[in-house]
Amino acid sequence: MKFEKIIGQQHIKQKLIQAYKDNRVSHSYLFYGNPGVGKLALAIAFAQYISCTNKTENDSCGECPSCKKYEKLIHPDLHFVFPVISNPKKKSISDNYIQEWRNKVLEDPYFTYNEWLFSIADENKQGSIFADESVEIAKKINLKTFESDYKCMIIWLPERMNSTCANKLLKILEEPPQNTIIFSVSDNNEEILPTIRSRTQPVKILGI
Repeated sequence: MKFEKIIGQQHIKQKLIQAYKDNRVSHSYLFYGNPGVGKLALAIAFAQYISCTNKTENDSCGECPSCKKYEKLIHPDLHFVFPVISNPKKKSISDNYIQEWRNKVLEDPYFTYNEWLFSIADENKQGSIFADESVEIAKKINLKTFESDYKCMIIWLPERMNSTCANKLLKILEEPPQNTIIFSVSDNNEEILPTIRSRTQPVKILGI
């Protein structure tokens, strides 16, 4: 996703791009604000920009092999964590819903929590980032990069994390792996553990 596809937010885009140019990219960001303001889209666009091999002055190129994979959300150095539903037929981890996730993000990256749950559940269920995800987070975060200089993990709605996962994330933020950027994308940052918030660079995303 290129920055140009995101509605407004010019100040935030330029701030992120300048951080990269100044070699001041944080190992952990917290993008927070109301639902529907483009937080997830901005995180993906910045990750794509960082990984792009032929950047323009203010955006990723959209044409290099890295961008082509980012545009389909299939880049091997891009990882997602997001709330899922409890399902007795399969493990309650993000990877088991990754195709539904990609479809939803590519369809409309401004979707809400309830819209996401409606797309994966036949009934009214609550979603969570369950304890099983903690193993997956640790595994992905310790992978070597495959194609890019950085690997990026985007955690959508970390406030819905099970305590086991939250504590695993805290340990990772205390000793961040090299060349890894974690983007936490939150609708309600006050519900995130204060110890996690204190280890992130906050970026408030205002309405359009």
